[in-house]
Amino acid sequence: MHPRDHILRLLREAQAGTGWVSGERMSDTLDMSRAAISKHVRILREAGYDIASLPRRGYCLKAEAEQFSEGAVRAALDSRLLGQRGWLWLGETASTNTEAALRAMEGAPEGTVIVAERQMRGRGRRGHNWFSAPRSLAFSVILRPQAPTTPERLTLLAQHAVASAVEEQTGLRPLRKLPNDLLLDGRKFCGVLVEAGYRGSDMDWAVVGIGVNVNAREEDFAGSLADAATSLYAASGRRQSRARLLARILEHLEAGYLPDSKGTAVPDAVPERP
Repeated sequence: MHPRDHILRLLREAQAGTGWVSGERMSDTLDMSRAAISKHVRILREAGYDIASLPRRGYCLKAEAEQFSEGAVRAALDSRLLGQRGWLWLGETASTNTEAALRAMEGAPEGTVIVAERQMRGRGRRGHNWFSAPRSLAFSVILRPQAPTTPERLTLLAQHAVASAVEEQTGLRPLRKLPNDLLLDGRKFCGVLVEAGYRGSDMDWAVVGIGVNVNAREEDFAGSLADAATSLYAASGRRQSRARLLARILEHLEAGYLPDSKGTAVPDAVPERP
């Protein structure tokens, strides 16, 4: 049995009592250093386990890791196009937009969704980097617009889709920061990047890339990000289902994108930061 499985066993056993198990007891029981225990707990947190820690109390398993997979998203998804024609689920990639653009040029069908559990070199506008926080969303959607549109219009649709999905799921009301960010409490939690390929003057394909900090903790944002970035978990105090949130975002994006959709997206309804 892997050391992390032993750690989870001790954490689960503790739930029947006080809920807490000390690092000292873990170390003695598993014949493992306190530093090694801390390292394994960090990896478990990155995998989605909500493990609290306090000095002189130890560790407490607050919640198991959620099921975040194509199957879990599709089970929650009610759409006609987006997420219905193809998925690419990656453990790690440099950029979901890069992956999506390559597949769009190769003829991937409209509505294909590319998801990465870990994005190493996410991109923002003008070559800026997007930090993909742990336990969050990094995905791109391939579109092949039939009606004239622009990357700016698609960016507004994506911002509106995320804001609507977040408000439905958490009750929080994001503010839009032009041109492509969303804020909570004055700090960034979502970025959008739309890239497109053209045939002459007509848009042949578009890739809508979205990054949402979902279950990242405050300590996940180091250095200059500490005062500039936040997550839904930090803002709401509750862990959020990434599968359900991704499904809702795709539904709202489709509602604004398809001309005959039942939903009506009004991007200007997303309030801007003063």
